Amino acid sequence: MHNRKNRTARILVVASILCLPVFASAGDASSLCATAGQKAQIAPLYAGNPVPAPFMAARKLGLPEAVIASALPVAQATGVSAAEFGKVWESLQGWDEALTLVLKGANVFEIHGRVPPGEPSTRSAFFNLKAADAGLGGHLRPDLLGAIYAVNLNGPEGPMRGVTFLDQQGEGVFGVYLPESREPSPALVAQFDRTQALMAAMPRLCQP
Repeated sequence: MHNRKNRTARILVVASILCLPVFASAGDASSLCATAGQKAQIAPLYAGNPVPAPFMAARKLGLPEAVIASALPVAQATGVSAAEFGKVWESLQGWDEALTLVLKGANVFEIHGRVPPGEPSTRSAFFNLKAADAGLGGHLRPDLLGAIYAVNLNGPEGPMRGVTFLDQQGEGVFGVYLPESREPSPALVAQFDRTQALMAAMPRLCQP
């Protein structure tokens, strides 16, 4: 078992190193912000009630998810740069319950449980989650993110409150949401509100 863990650690270090050159030339944040033309294209989808999740609107319009989110009012989508990852992740740990969603191709992975703490690796670019025996765990790459958005929308299935993490091309990597419920508990809503307020106090990723 000990050898297996060492082997896994070595693989992660190598993978981290190999990824670095690929993303070294990523564009600046302005490429993740909607232009006037894109805002006009996005606005009709959010003129009614309920409204689609940004990742659904992105698929419909053929635009990056980050561009969709950037076109929404700040109360609905509060965006910050990936440099704020550590503070945002720490805030998520204060939620009593969470649903982490990972979309990969046509697959949707759901992990129920609290967000675990984590820390940067001393040997690679990974942010290692300190997971318990069950629930969310793994190794994240905050340095490859381009944007983080707190999303507060009324979706087709009810209130949609969560934080979505997007890559440097503006595509979704994963999101952490309040568990699906038409009437989430006031305590959970307050915990989300604190995270969104924290992000609203940070420098905005895109200017209105």
